[in-house]
Amino acid sequence: MKVNGDAMDNETKIKNFLNSNHGYILTSDFLNLNISKPLIKKYLDKGIIKKVSHGIYIDSNLLVDDEYVFQLRYPNAIFSYQSALSLLGLINELPKQNEVTINSNKRIISDYKIHYASDKYFDLGIIEVKDMFNNPIKIYNAERCICDVLKDNNFDSKLQNEILHAYFQSEDKDINKLLEYSKTFNIYDKVSTLVDYAVR
Repeated sequence: MKVNGDAMDNETKIKNFLNSNHGYILTSDFLNLNISKPLIKKYLDKGIIKKVSHGIYIDSNLLVDDEYVFQLRYPNAIFSYQSALSLLGLINELPKQNEVTINSNKRIISDYKIHYASDKYFDLGIIEVKDMFNNPIKIYNAERCICDVLKDNNFDSKLQNEILHAYFQSEDKDINKLLEYSKTFNIYDKVSTLVDYAVR
């Protein structure tokens, strides 16, 4: 009876953890729950969880949230550029390719578009939002995204204008923060001109 009782206790612990953690559990979480790695296969076979990436599992009843899984794999990757702008509602179309920014001294393997930022810029403007699955993911705020877009000489000019128009029409805009960030990115003159034109 003790073995069955322990097994049931473990199942309860797993389900409780899933319920409180957006339906996801990592190998390290199993170990913290005093459930050894060899037992994970047992719960996979029972259909309680399914594997979605290396060391990452999800409640079998849920759909996989690829963006959330990506950030579980790479906690220091911040959704940026068009991916962040889409989540912020500043562009209407979903990006063809997800974009993230990581610290210049890090490397990841992914089919996402990867941008690199030095220590000076990396932490600036990080916020947490809920994605379409209602899971929390880290992105850059609108002001940081606009600075990134304005500094990128290869960014589509038509899309850039649409983003700027949407931002300046937004009730959530923070002009002071935008100007503050622009000084850090050495584009103050450019941004202040845009602000002067937009608020006429």
